[in-house]
Amino acid sequence: MINQQRNSHSANGFIALVALLIVAAAGLTIGLAATLASLDELQAALAGSQAVQARMLARSCAEDGLEYLRRNWSNYTQTLSSNDNSCIIEAMVSGPTAELNATGTVASYNQRIKIQVDNQLEVINWQEE
Repeated sequence: MINQQRNSHSANGFIALVALLIVAAAGLTIGLAATLASLDELQAALAGSQAVQARMLARSCAEDGLEYLRRNWSNYTQTLSSNDNSCIIEAMVSGPTAELNATGTVASYNQRIKIQVDNQLEVINWQEE
């Protein structure tokens, strides 16, 4: 009889321990899933931020290229860099019109702007890719 009571208490303890382990595993799984979802959101936010930075960099470089054309109506190529960010400006003059390409790069994100202007710097065409 005493041996049977001891086995009954052991079985109850074992069942409680297994139940505790199952609840802990479920909690750990939920916590891990929430952490992974948060990491995905952070990566998406960083990617969006870098894409916006690349766009702003390309626009700034396009302004620099337009300023150069305003002062000197001639072909122009320039590469600018800061930290890991870079920008390539290319202006090609063909008579009374010019085509300006500005490409901003931040991390793995590129933003390209193509502008066509006349010799009065009036925009004929503006495309952002």
